[in-house]
Amino acid sequence: MPIVPLGSIFGSTSAMRQVEIQMATRKTVRFSIEIAADLAAAVASAASTNNVTAEDIVNDCLRQQFETALRYRVLLQRQNDVDEALIELARLVGRLSAAPGEVQENICRYRPGNDR
Repeated sequence: MPIVPLGSIFGSTSAMRQVEIQMATRKTVRFSIEIAADLAAAVASAASTNNVTAEDIVNDCLRQQFETALRYRVLLQRQNDVDEALIELARLVGRLSAAPGEVQENICRYRPGNDR
């Protein structure tokens, strides 16, 4: 972005907002990465074999890695949810076995006539 003279602070703020909007709406961003020479050769070889660019292969690898990381986080969250439900179930079983005379309404969430 070229440096241009601005007449006021407002003008400066306006220019910064335009830059932020441009960055937010861009479809792609270019990054530089450094990889070992043997890995670069393998990527270039795979790219020529599959008639794609090396950039496409690196892009696909990054996308797959992010997707795997996201799925892993979802899996961990689901596992934590199941663990919490099992702990709640264990507490209920403990309450039932400790006080068998406890009123059902205090334990069971189901209420007759409540079809929801």
